[in-house]
Amino acid sequence: MPVSPDVANYHSGKGIVSFQEAGGSTFVDLGNAPSFVYEPSIEKLDHFSSREGVKTKDFSAISQVGAKVTFTLDEITSLNLSFFALAEMDTTTPGTVILNGLTKPNFTGDIKVVGTNDVGQKVDFLATVSFQPEGEFNMITDEDNFSIITISAEVQRGEDGEFGKWTILEPVTP
Repeated sequence: MPVSPDVANYHSGKGIVSFQEAGGSTFVDLGNAPSFVYEPSIEKLDHFSSREGVKTKDFSAISQVGAKVTFTLDEITSLNLSFFALAEMDTTTPGTVILNGLTKPNFTGDIKVVGTNDVGQKVDFLATVSFQPEGEFNMITDEDNFSIITISAEVQRGEDGEFGKWTILEPVTP
């Protein structure tokens, strides 16, 4: 990989997002995803010394770690809506899918992003996640906008102790 500073390190991310439900055997492409964001979180427990006139912080212990992913999908499918609504899908009527909202509160599986960008290193990502409701789904939009679904999921700690795994692929130079 190029050593900084180098314009070859600039990144214009693109990729394919797919999901495999816990217990499943294949990843399903979720369609066009204009955004995919990973957000780590760390909580610290601070200690302050009271030995002087003004308390001073003398130690911070990490007490909690976690992460979440938030992504948008602009292909409104029954599967994509089921993540947002934490819904069981009823497919008993041919040609119709009924989503029963908030009937699947423990919706978990593996999410995968495969980098497909032309600018910068391609970044692949894989993590086990648990979907959580967040945001809103605008079912009626004006003619200048497409509907999108914003989905959030908590990243679960893997058996290896990691909260997701990134693979960075160097760009191929001709």
